[in-house]
Amino acid sequence: MEKEKGISKLVLVVIIALIIVAAIYWARYFAKPMATVMMGGAEQAQPAIEKAKQASDAVSRANKVTEEAAKKASEDTQK
Repeated sequence: MEKEKGISKLVLVVIIALIIVAAIYWARYFAKPMATVMMGGAEQAQPAIEKAKQASDAVSRANKVTEEAAKKASEDTQK
């Protein structure tokens, strides 16, 4: 029984050490390039985002005009 507890503690220490080494390795070799790729992707997507915003604004204006026309038409029919 003593050996089993000692082995499980050793396994736990090894697993924690592997997690720490993996985190350091990830931070050193993958975190910075990933951030660079993500920011580069955002810069490339900016024109499409602007076009989508303009289209959204146009649809919003069209909805306002439609609502105003419907409101005016309903007021005219009530008179």
